[in-house]
Amino acid sequence: MRRRKAGILVSPYRNLYARIPYWNALNPIERHMHVAKALAMQHPSWVFAGLTAACAHGLEHGYSLHDDQKVTIASTFPPTKHQYRKLRRIYMTTMDSVRRSSVTVTDINRTLTDCAMAYSFIEALPFFDSAARQGTTLSKVLEYCRGLGMDTARIVSLCEYADPLSENGGESWVRAVIIQLGFVIPRLQRPFHNPRNPDAPFRADFSWELPDGTIIVAEFDGMGKYVLEDGTRQGIRERVYAERERETALRNGKVRRIVRLDYEDAQHPERLRRKLLEAGVPMRRCL
Repeated sequence: MRRRKAGILVSPYRNLYARIPYWNALNPIERHMHVAKALAMQHPSWVFAGLTAACAHGLEHGYSLHDDQKVTIASTFPPTKHQYRKLRRIYMTTMDSVRRSSVTVTDINRTLTDCAMAYSFIEALPFFDSAARQGTTLSKVLEYCRGLGMDTARIVSLCEYADPLSENGGESWVRAVIIQLGFVIPRLQRPFHNPRNPDAPFRADFSWELPDGTIIVAEFDGMGKYVLEDGTRQGIRERVYAERERETALRNGKVRRIVRLDYEDAQHPERLRRKLLEAGVPMRRCL
């Protein structure tokens, strides 16, 4: 406690401490798992659930979900108002548990079900894309949810739109916003001819093909796109040149418009909507 008051240590959870430089170097998911692993040592019988289980399963999701810094466990008794503020309990009478990332967690079916119930469609789609990418059979998640007698509307929607071709949580998040805005569902990772290396085609994050055969492409620019390990200007120039070469190849493949999307666009859906409409991306027809 003296070291914490002196600014040497941080206490992310009751009776848990870490050196500040080490803690500050971790991203939110890594911090969450450090706390979970320490608690698993203190409470060997705990089964972690919800967001904590999703971290252990390696399911991608937005860092913002960790803003409340709560750890989630499965509990055979309902939550009470007297429980520790950084501990969340999910009541369940029975649970199927597995070992993931050195901790005991709910199995993937229960974990995805709990995440679907806890978060919005936009927040939850990255979990389901990631699970599909890992080989999870999403129809079994739906069967599991039905077996619990739960409302399956959210699960049905997430299973319908989940796509293993989504390469990361950021792309899943942006695609979820595109879907909610009412645009035609984009094709993911469409290949385009690479003249330098035909065996390694260029791929577009999102694409739409219009009736006349022309194609609209949307590319999601992650925050670390031009951040290199060596940090040299030469390396950055090479990345920029490679990107320009890639764009030329896309335009040679009947691509009429290339739209750049980023985190700010996803955070402000009207801005994203305007960009896609200006590019000519079609809306879905309502029956």
